Amino acid sequence: MMGGGMMWFGIVMMIFGLLVFAGIILLAIWAIARFTGNDRPRPSNASSSPDDPLTILQRRYARGEIGRDDYERIRSDLKGSGSSS
Repeated sequence: MMGGGMMWFGIVMMIFGLLVFAGIILLAIWAIARFTGNDRPRPSNASSSPDDPLTILQRRYARGEIGRDDYERIRSDLKGSGSSS
């Protein structure tokens, strides 16, 4: 009888060890994602991205780096280039 009880104890300890190991792996994955910024939600469309060409153009126009004519010309080029590719 004693041998059977030891067998069950060994199986329970093995399952417990596997659960602890899986927990450590999941904790490491969570920590890596958390500290590298991969858990942040992504923008649903490109127009909300800060590096979107139209956003950059609007900022340049707002700062006075380009005039109205340049703004309109570049804006029409950008709008046209998006549909042709």
